[in-house]
Amino acid sequence: MPTSEQDMLRDAAKQIVSAEAGPTRFRALRDAGQTTDAALWHKLVELGFPGLPLPEDVGGMGMGLPEVAVVMEELGRGLAAVPLLSVLLGGALDPQGVAEGRVVALAWRESARGFHPSAVTATVTDGHLTGRKLHVIDGAAASAFVVSARIDGQIGLFRVSEGVTREPLARVDHRDAAHLTFDAAPAERLAAGLPELRGALDAATVGLAAEMLGGAQVAFEMTLAYLRERVQFDRPIGSFQALQHRAVDCYVQLELAQVAVTAAAAEPTPSLVSLAKARCNDAYMHVAKEAIQLFGGIGMTDEHDIGFHLKRAMVASRTLGDSAWHRDRWGRERGY
Repeated sequence: MPTSEQDMLRDAAKQIVSAEAGPTRFRALRDAGQTTDAALWHKLVELGFPGLPLPEDVGGMGMGLPEVAVVMEELGRGLAAVPLLSVLLGGALDPQGVAEGRVVALAWRESARGFHPSAVTATVTDGHLTGRKLHVIDGAAASAFVVSARIDGQIGLFRVSEGVTREPLARVDHRDAAHLTFDAAPAERLAAGLPELRGALDAATVGLAAEMLGGAQVAFEMTLAYLRERVQFDRPIGSFQALQHRAVDCYVQLELAQVAVTAAAAEPTPSLVSLAKARCNDAYMHVAKEAIQLFGGIGMTDEHDIGFHLKRAMVASRTLGDSAWHRDRWGRERGY
């Protein structure tokens, strides 16, 4: 059961999201070519949301992953394009100023799959970092980066804020991401190392899963409303048994995803984290695809909001590990 503190956080997040986010706001940002909602981010900073998971000695609230997951779920329901996920990634590893709105992006990917030290080719020599990182979340909006690189035969994490060439990506979900090139960029080594990096990746994976869960829930709610109001052969189409079966299948997927996210947020072990992400990958994609089908022709048009959820599901399900990668890790963690 949610705690009273989590209920208050959910209510606060729901209030700001319903007032400042949603598909109409997201469409306006997209049409304006903006991949980050700077105005909403400023308001979230004022409310203290970026400080939720951060220690109190750096201005944070010292709360846990269950509280963060509650907020991420509401942001997912509103399609909020804000860099809160990066708080769990780069911000957790370099937290100074993050609670006040400083966006620190984690630059760790150099291959298509998950993090592995053998894939790191970026290097640091005499305090300067050279290399290339791919698909950096919030890479365009970030003011600084936490970068994995080799130094003296080891893998370290470095703070970089200049000497970076950014290549913004035109993603189908219209969210901020970029490829980065570092050319002898000044780099300062952080105290955090590989264990902290893996912990940040798992925490962010749970946060992203919670966001996906929220998006899938609202897509399902939109679809149910349409099934009740759309009349064909003098009957609401939701009364047709075949469509009821499809709706029930979506409901079951969402319930399984909800349980998995709650468990992973409470105890973010690798197996539970992977279970949650795989479940939410599948649930969001399934619900979004079914929604497009059940809305019929109108669901295929850009004028309808349901397409935003399919596009977000397509990208989010491949971010921080797709279903195949997480099922493989879950199996390895369980000894299969």
